[in-house]
Amino acid sequence: MSFFRKRGKKWYYTIELESGGTRKRIERVGGRTKAEAEKARAAALSEYTVTGSVDKGAKITYRELADEWTKDNLSQRRAKTQEAYNSILKNHLVPIIGDKRIRDIRPRDLQALLNSEAKHVSVSLMRSLHAVLSLTFDFAVFCEYLKDTPMRGVVTPEARPLAERRAFTQEEFKELTAYLERRPEILLPVLISYHTGARKGEVLALTWEDIDFEEKKLRINKTVLHNGTVQDTTKSKSGMRTITIGERLVKILKAAHAQQAKDRLRYGKFYRDSGRVCRHEDGTAVRPPQMQVVGEYARKHFPPGLCFHSLRHTHATMLLEAGEDLELVSKRLGHASISTTAKVYSHVLAHREQAEREILDRVFV
Repeated sequence: MSFFRKRGKKWYYTIELESGGTRKRIERVGGRTKAEAEKARAAALSEYTVTGSVDKGAKITYRELADEWTKDNLSQRRAKTQEAYNSILKNHLVPIIGDKRIRDIRPRDLQALLNSEAKHVSVSLMRSLHAVLSLTFDFAVFCEYLKDTPMRGVVTPEARPLAERRAFTQEEFKELTAYLERRPEILLPVLISYHTGARKGEVLALTWEDIDFEEKKLRINKTVLHNGTVQDTTKSKSGMRTITIGERLVKILKAAHAQQAKDRLRYGKFYRDSGRVCRHEDGTAVRPPQMQVVGEYARKHFPPGLCFHSLRHTHATMLLEAGEDLELVSKRLGHASISTTAKVYSHVLAHREQAEREILDRVFV
């Protein structure tokens, strides 16, 4: 049979597809010449081979796929996961393959993308990149845009190791806080994290209702995402906790509370009370991106391995080095299990064990 015919000024092509055990004939416009129709038919057959359809997925780009997946699937996940995956799409995947039609993306393209990213991202981010690619292309298969996922056989390459985790030295911390005296809205969250070991988002989510000055307690029960959204939960269930705070932090918080009362009077009707402990002088909340100044200053003035999160690490390290119980430190940090704390701070525990051996050798001669 002939697969081409001319009707009026246009050439049409015909293809036969198998569906449910029966064969189906489909006719489509191919162009103004037979050569164009032949080329169009070859493209349609190629489309069918890849997607199992001659219509779905023909022109969909990865950007469009990502948008559809974000609305249909990602919206069902936790806010923190949504934020992380949206960041991966925006900063790592869409800029590279966003304008490519998904039917034209091959496994070797995705492997090359991951291999390139592995040169400058962390191990955990590399795993997340692989996960998001797998999820989006699985979604394409589910929607029948593709017959199979191009992620099949694509492996997660070895990424660069994370910078060695370390704590601030006392000298570094004093220098940092002296620099931040001119930025009280940044200094306060730095001091809170240093004295409590709380994460950045947990610190910025604190309200004055979370502070019990009489009992010297601090409740951690929510977090602020990078975009400023407050999430009424912490990183994990164990992250919901109440911790003891020292007299020094109590004095710092009382001073901040008194200053905010003065700011409220000074700004009057223009004061915008966010309800947060960490706020600007006009009452608006301090947002996570503003904390980047800590890492920026550390990179310029100190050896590598320091950022805002290092304040949490410093808090835990100082407690363990002072002989504090591992289980108490674990609960204070909000870790899901004591084994997590032991793994993260194994170097500190090893140092304590060595010190204990030296004491035993001195005592039991």
